[in-house]
Amino acid sequence: MEQGLRPSVVYPLQRAASLFPGRPVVGPDGRVTYGEMLGRVRRLAGALAGLGVGRGDFLAVIDFNTIRFMELAYAAALLNAVLVPINYRQPPSIVADIMGEARPKLVLYSKPFEALAGLAGQSRPVDLEGYGALLESGEPHAGEPDPDADYVLLYTSGTTGRPKGVLYPQWKMVLGGLSIAWQLSSYETPARLSSGDTMLSLIPMFHILSWGSIFIAPYLGAKLVFLEKFDPRAFAAAVRGEGVTWFNAVPTMLYMLLEAGAPLEGLKALVGGSPLPESLWRRLRERGLRVSMIYGATDMLAASITVTTDHTSPDEPPATTHPVPFAELRVVRGDGTPAPPGELGEILYRSPWMPSGYYRRPEKTREAFRGGWFHTGDIGVATPDGGVRVLDRVKDAVKSGGEWIPTSILESIIGEVEGVRLAAVVPVEHEKWGERPVAVYTGTASPEEVRRHLERAVEEGRIAKWWMPDEIIRVEELPLTSTGKINKLDLRDTVRRLLGSRGR
Repeated sequence: MEQGLRPSVVYPLQRAASLFPGRPVVGPDGRVTYGEMLGRVRRLAGALAGLGVGRGDFLAVIDFNTIRFMELAYAAALLNAVLVPINYRQPPSIVADIMGEARPKLVLYSKPFEALAGLAGQSRPVDLEGYGALLESGEPHAGEPDPDADYVLLYTSGTTGRPKGVLYPQWKMVLGGLSIAWQLSSYETPARLSSGDTMLSLIPMFHILSWGSIFIAPYLGAKLVFLEKFDPRAFAAAVRGEGVTWFNAVPTMLYMLLEAGAPLEGLKALVGGSPLPESLWRRLRERGLRVSMIYGATDMLAASITVTTDHTSPDEPPATTHPVPFAELRVVRGDGTPAPPGELGEILYRSPWMPSGYYRRPEKTREAFRGGWFHTGDIGVATPDGGVRVLDRVKDAVKSGGEWIPTSILESIIGEVEGVRLAAVVPVEHEKWGERPVAVYTGTASPEEVRRHLERAVEEGRIAKWWMPDEIIRVEELPLTSTGKINKLDLRDTVRRLLGSRGR
C-alpha cells in the first residue's frame, strides 16, 4: 500500500472539523463540536508531551465513555503514542497482568477506578478529575501523526484464561473502524447509517474503542452521544433529549431496554458480541426497532455486517452477516479445504487491517495466524451470498451479556476445592444474558462448598462476581472423549436435561 493511501487516526476528526465543524459530541462530561474538539486535542497532546509522552510510549486509560476518553484517543495518535484502554470489568488480577505487560508511562483514570490505576506499579497516575486543568496547560501540538506508528494495544477478554494483547498501527485501526461506516452507509441494511443520524455509543470504549464509533461518527459527520454507562433510563433520556436515531449494543442491553419499556420505535441498532435469540429479535421488531448484526473481535476488528442481498429478506432474523468491504471470510473443514454453503466448519478471516499477531505471544500467534488467515476458533456455515452464520465457538467460553467468561479459569478454581475430582463449566442459553455458566463436577465436595470457594475467589479479585455460575451440579461422572478429555458437547446436552427435569 502506498504511503498516501494510509490514513492516520486523526484523519476522521480533521475531516469533521472541516466539513461539519458545528456538529456536536455529547457526553456525561459536557458538549463539544468537532471544530472545537480538534483544537482541544492539539492542546491535550501538547500537555501530554509536557509530561514526557512521546512516540511509542504507552498510555493506559481507565474511564467510562466520555468526551475526554475520545480526546485522549486522538491526542495519543497526534503524539504517535500507544493507547491502552483498560477493561475495568475484568478482575483486578487480570488488570494487574495487563498493566505489567503493557508497562504504560501514564495511567489516566477517573475516580471510581483509582484502585485499578494503582495496579500499574511504577507508571505515573493522572487523575482525570483534573482533566480541565490538564487540557488548559498545554500549547497546541505542532507535530503530525504517522499512519504507520503503533497506535492502540487492545486486549481480548481472555477466552482461554489470560487475555491476549493485539497491537494495531494507526492506519489499520482507522480502516478497520471505517469499514463499518462503509458497509452501513453503502448497502441496504436495517441499521443503515448516514451523516443525518445521531449515534448513541453504548459499547464501552475498552471494546475496540466502542466498535470504532469515535472514527465512524466524525467520518460521516454524525452527531455522537455518550452515556457514562449503560442504563435504560439514561438511554430513554438521550433518545428524547438528543434525538438519538442509531445505537450499538449487545443483546443483553436490548433485553433490558425491552423490559424497561424504553423508546425503540423507529430506531436502528447495530448488535453484536453474541448471537441474537430469534425470540428476542421478534420482540424488538414488534417494538419497531431495526437491527443489523455485526461479527468481529479484538483480533479481527470488523469482519462482517448484515446486508440485504438477493438471497435474504428483511422479514428474516439477521443471523447471517456479510463481509465488510475488503474483508474476506472462509469456512473450512478440519482438513483446511473449503466447506460448501450449509456445511459446518471453522471460520477463517483476513483483511488489510488484520493484525500481525498477538503482543509478545509468539506461540499463540503461530496457532491463530496461519497461511495469511486468522483462524477465529468460531464454528459456522457459509451462505450462498458469501455471508456466514456463526453457530458456536471452538473454544468453550461463555458469552454473557456480550462479555466473555473464560471457563478454564472457573474450572481451575473449582478444582482447588478438596473433594472435587473433575470439573467443567458450560454455557446454557439465557434470554436476557445470551448465555450463563453452569458448573458440573464429580467428587465428594458439596455444591455449597464449591460455591463458597468461588465466592472467596471473587472477594480476592481472582474472578469477577458476574462470572459466578448460575448452577453448580454434582454428578457421578462426566462424559469423556476418546482421548480422555471432557466432552463438553455431550455435557451441554446432559446439563440441559438436568435443568429441564428441575423445571428451570
